[in-house]
Amino acid sequence: MARIAADITWLVGRTPLVQLAAMAPPGARLLGKLEAWNPTGSNKDRAALAMIRHAERSGFLKPGGTVVECSSGDLGLAVATMGRRLGYRVVLTMPENVAEPRRAMLQALGAELVTTPVAEGMRGAMARTEVIAKQTPGAVCLQAFTNRANSRIHAETTAREIWEDTDGTVQLVVVPVGTGGTAAGCASFFRELGVAVFGVQPAGSPVLTGGKAGPHDIPGIGAGFIPDILVPGDLTGIVDVSDVDAARGVRELAARESLLLGPASGAVAHAATILATDPRWSRSTIVAVLPDSGERYCDHAALRQGGCR
Repeated sequence: MARIAADITWLVGRTPLVQLAAMAPPGARLLGKLEAWNPTGSNKDRAALAMIRHAERSGFLKPGGTVVECSSGDLGLAVATMGRRLGYRVVLTMPENVAEPRRAMLQALGAELVTTPVAEGMRGAMARTEVIAKQTPGAVCLQAFTNRANSRIHAETTAREIWEDTDGTVQLVVVPVGTGGTAAGCASFFRELGVAVFGVQPAGSPVLTGGKAGPHDIPGIGAGFIPDILVPGDLTGIVDVSDVDAARGVRELAARESLLLGPASGAVAHAATILATDPRWSRSTIVAVLPDSGERYCDHAALRQGGCR
C-alpha cells in the first residue's frame, strides 16, 4: 500500500517514543517523545497548524488572508511553514537582535519579518502583532499564549499519543512550558486518568511558582510570564532547571542516547531524570516530551561544548 502524504501538513504529529535507557536511573523506565520528528523539528508544528485551522473554521481567516504571529524561534518557523503551505501571507514580529541566520531561514520560507526595539523585549513584539493585524485587512493574529486551540491540540494529539503508545502504562509526563500549550493540553487530558504531569521552567525565571522573571539561556521555555492558556495549579508540580543543567541534558542526550536535540529538550530530560530518582516515580513509566531539534542551536553554548560546529 502506498504511503504518500498529500502535503507537509499531513506529517505533523504521531511522533515516536524512544527508550532513554542510558540516561534512566536504575529501575526507572524513561521514554522520550521525539517532537523533533515533526516537519520543522519541534512541537510547535502542532500548535501552528491547529491555530491556523481553527481560524479557518471560525471564519476569521479566509483564502488570501494574512497570518500574524510574534516569534523568531520554533513557533515562527512552524507558522511560516504551515501558513505559507496553506496559501497565506505570513508576517512575523521579533526583537531586532534576532540572529541573521534565523531571519534568513524564516525569509526563505516566505515569511515577512517586522523587528521591534530590543528594549521592549517579546512584549513589544507581541504588541506589534496586534497593531499589524488591526491595520491589515483579512489578517489574523494567532496569539499562541492565549489561543485555546494551542492547548486543545496537545490534549487531542500529544497526550493521546503518549497514552496510546504506552498502552496506558504511563504514570508521569514531564513537559516544557513555553507558550503553555503542551503543558495545559497534557494536564487536561491526563487529569481524569490519574497521570502526573510536571512542567519545566528555567531556574532563572521561575514565574510559574511565583518568582520573578529573569534572563536565562534555555530558548523555547520560560517566556517570563504565565501564559493565559495555562493554570500552573493544574500541573502536579514544576521543576526548575538551570542553564547549566539544561546544557548538560543536551550533551547527555547526544553522547549517551545519540539524540541531537535542543536546549529545551535538555531541560526536560534533566528534569525527568531527577524525578525518576524520586521514590514516587522510581519504578514508573515516565515520558519526557522533548520539544526541539538541536540542528538550529549549533550556536548555543550547550552544543558548542558538545562539539557541534
